[in-house]
Amino acid sequence: MAEDNSIDYLDRLLTQYGEKLQRFRRSFTLLLVGTLVFFFLIFVPYITLIGNQADCPTSEPNCRQTQQLQVEQRVTEVTSNWGNIPVSTSELVIFFPTAVACGFIATTSQLNGLIRLRRAIDQQINSSEESCMDSTLLAPVLIDPKHSLFNQLVGALVISFPAAVVGYSINLLLRSLTSVKGKLPYFQAQSFYYGMYTLTAVLTLYGLAQIGLALVRNQNGDRT
Repeated sequence: MAEDNSIDYLDRLLTQYGEKLQRFRRSFTLLLVGTLVFFFLIFVPYITLIGNQADCPTSEPNCRQTQQLQVEQRVTEVTSNWGNIPVSTSELVIFFPTAVACGFIATTSQLNGLIRLRRAIDQQINSSEESCMDSTLLAPVLIDPKHSLFNQLVGALVISFPAAVVGYSINLLLRSLTSVKGKLPYFQAQSFYYGMYTLTAVLTLYGLAQIGLALVRNQNGDRT
């Protein structure tokens, strides 16, 4: 009877894990694809445009406007069921690192929950007669201490990619903050953006630390 209850409990854990894993995969895929597309198609060209505009020859007065139009059209031409996107390219660019950091915190929280649930599954398997079951197949996780070092490194690179984009984007924005800020349809003191990017960096580091601590606890739990 106790063994049946143990198996039923393990089945419930695995069912819950499967549901949370699907949600994490959807969220993380959306974060990765959105970050990649916006970073390479909008963010980098726009920041490059800011630098190139200073090099426009004075004999071509329309140079800056033409360059800016080519980049901004990539955003203004995007439509949805509610019409065109109601924000300017400069607004999207300047708040891009913060948006990615918020998505990163959300997905790392989901991954942290998966790691804790996976640890409960491991403990349940080890305490039952089904100890021959392989939890890495039943409950896969992006960074698994039971995998090879190479697979762990690949998983770490994948999960840390949005964090790296956040750091690199903040660096580029701070170097050309005056120019980007000047293109906004409203005015904010420069200290506002410094504070926002500081908070963004702290949130990103917190997300990384959260995953690191969860993995350390999970690995220590496997050794005990």
